[in-house]
This record gives sequence, structure tokens and C-alpha cells, in this order.
Amino acid sequence: MSAAMPMYPPQPLTAGMPDPSTIAKQKDSYMKMLDEQVKQGTQVLEAQVKHQKEYLLGQADQQKKQFIMQIDMEVKQQEMALDQQRMEQLMALQQQSAQQKAALEQQAMQLSMEFQQKKAEEEMQKQQYEMEKKQQEMQLKMQDEMSRFQGAGQIFATPMGFPGMPQPQGVGAPQGGQFGATYTYGPNGELVPKA
Repeated sequence: MSAAMPMYPPQPLTAGMPDPSTIAKQKDSYMKMLDEQVKQGTQVLEAQVKHQKEYLLGQADQQKKQFIMQIDMEVKQQEMALDQQRMEQLMALQQQSAQQKAALEQQAMQLSMEFQQKKAEEEMQKQQYEMEKKQQEMQLKMQDEMSRFQGAGQIFATPMGFPGMPQPQGVGAPQGGQFGATYTYGPNGELVPKA
């Protein structure tokens, strides 16, 4: 007859395993740790994004400033070109005006000189006319007086003269044995017997 097998108590199956309370504690601890990591990661990510945004904004501002400076420079250059063009056109306009003024002054001076010359000629012609008129009037007056003297001489004259009277001298004096000689004006306005 075989001997009986010895009986051993069952081995505990939960040996070395954490119990539910420990598991709960570990779970809470890990949950807190994960939450902390998420929080820290979020903060780091937010900081990185913020830094990147600030960098982008800084780059954009710098590019804007450079672009504005470039535009300002181009505007300044265009303004300088316009100012130079205005100065050139203004100088040309002033030069043209000065030339026209000089031509006008010369024309006015020439016209004034021509007027003064014509005025002087007019005055000379007027004086000459007055002199000739006066001379003609004097000549007519003297001829009239001579005609009266000659008429008086013809009335009293005889071929032989008045007996016993001296012969008159000067105007109406006999020429060639006769009274009533005709006189005319000489080159200097003097009276000379007419031939």
C-alpha cells in the first residue's frame, strides 16, 4: 500500500502585487505627474509660440520699416527730380522773358528814336515853312510898296523930268533916263534893280 502525499497550503496569488489602494494612490500620483507635465509642456509651448510670434512681428516691423524707407527714398528722389525739372523750366522761362523784354526795350527805343527824329524833321519843316511864309509875306509886302512907289513915280514923272526939280534918288530913281524902274529880291533878300 502506497504512502499518502503530503498536503501543502495554497500559495498566495497576490503576493508581490499592489493592492487596489496602492494602485489608486499610484494612479493618482501618475495622473498628477501627467497633469503637471502637460501643464509644463503647455507653458513651454505657449512660450515658444509667443516667442515665435514676437520674432515674426519683429521681422515684419523691420521689413515694413525697410519698405517704408525705400518708398520714402524713392519719393525723395522723385521730388528732387521734379524740383530740378521745375528749376530748369523756371530758368528757361525767365531767360525767355528776359530776351523778350530786351527785344521789347530795343523795339521801344528804336520807335522812340524814330519818333524823335520825325519830330525833329517835322519841327525843322515847320520852321522852314514859317520862315518861307514870312519871307514870302515880306516879299509881297515890299513888292506892293514898290508898286505903289512906282505908280506914284509914273504919275509925276515926265520924259524930261520936272523943270527945275532935282531928280529923286533911291526908290523910283530913273534908270536909263526913265522913272519907274522895276526891283526884285537878291540872293540875300536885298532889293536890286531888275534887269
